[in-house]
Amino acid sequence: MEKVFVTGADGMLGSSICREALKQGYQVKAMCMPGRNTGTLDGLPIEKIYGDVLDKDFLEANMADCTYVIHVAALTNVWPRRIEHVRLVNVEGTRNVMELVERLGLVRMVHIGSASSFAPGTLENPGDETSDYVGARFGMDYIDSKYEAQELLLKKFRETGFPVIVVCPTFMIGPYDAGPSSGQMLLGLYNGVIPGYGNGGKNFVCATDVAVAAVHALKKGSLGECYIAGGENLSYKQFFERACRVMDKPFRLRKIPHFFILSAGFLNSVTARISGRMPKLSYGMAVIAGVNQYFSPRKAQVELDMPQTKIETGIEDCVAWFRQHGYLK
Repeated sequence: MEKVFVTGADGMLGSSICREALKQGYQVKAMCMPGRNTGTLDGLPIEKIYGDVLDKDFLEANMADCTYVIHVAALTNVWPRRIEHVRLVNVEGTRNVMELVERLGLVRMVHIGSASSFAPGTLENPGDETSDYVGARFGMDYIDSKYEAQELLLKKFRETGFPVIVVCPTFMIGPYDAGPSSGQMLLGLYNGVIPGYGNGGKNFVCATDVAVAAVHALKKGSLGECYIAGGENLSYKQFFERACRVMDKPFRLRKIPHFFILSAGFLNSVTARISGRMPKLSYGMAVIAGVNQYFSPRKAQVELDMPQTKIETGIEDCVAWFRQHGYLK
């Protein structure tokens, strides 16, 4: 039985990927961060190890008996906007995995990138894999480092034929969000602390669908290609309306002018610099909130057989997991 080495296995997406890989008949070696709660992987018939993607010797010792790698591990911190350690993990950690895939002769590396490495579009003309990178305007090491890691891998492919596919998720919603990360938005909505919505929108995708695409990419798709793993393009109002229906909550949010969102983000960022506490809404995130982040998942649908589950299912799964694990009262 072929074995898949999964980095970042204890995160929301990594936990779904481990389950999907088992479902598709692979053995799984799940790499988790030392000291992290790995309860999202409890009960799975996997080999669980603890290490850091910056520890190349550890990686080599543990990747040697594997056939494939799905590299999920990344830091997603967006505050402060410039964090050197984010770039170190996201770029140099990826470089370590890439070099060891080549040295050890593994069959393929599937790298989890980000749709933010491509320019978004409109509802009528959504962004795709041919779009240029425009994320530098946000001045965030997370966004820049994900693009840099992607380009590192694609350059390696062009120069040597390195066996890599890049799967680029949009905004994921789903179970196993222990952080919580994206699910924080649903918790805020459930607890009534989100005052309203802005002008923008996103492409929302079920994390379990991204997991299917990532595992399919071990044998499907074309090497040296990127695939935007997306779902439905929705305005924030549409998303919150659907989430309220799923949670059986009345929709009472009001539209907030973007100027006020920017002002709140700016004040929060100033306060955060003084207090040292991460703001709930930073200025950088306020800027992004006013941009329509719409993408087409067509290429992933066709070439990776990526399913398109309704986002309500992802919301239901996320809320059910939160409720089961005590996040909701």
